[in-house]
Amino acid sequence: TSALSHWQASPKMLIDPKSPTPIFRQIADQLRQSIDAGVFKPGEMLPSLRQLAVDIKVNPNTVQRAYEALEQEGVVETRRG
Repeated sequence: TSALSHWQASPKMLIDPKSPTPIFRQIADQLRQSIDAGVFKPGEMLPSLRQLAVDIKVNPNTVQRAYEALEQEGVVETRRG
């Protein structure tokens, strides 16, 4: 199964725009929890940033910041191609 179908089968991401936690951090934290819970297996692709942005109704740049934060933390790695 693809990562996207795993994502769609998992609980929806909840974003609280009134939270003092920045939206990109909320996204990164919830993705990390999904990774820790085994929703995404090592080497498996996360949803595309555009698709995730559409799904949770945020700007793609916000999702990109979340993905970059996870990469800097060593949680995910970017692969081109």
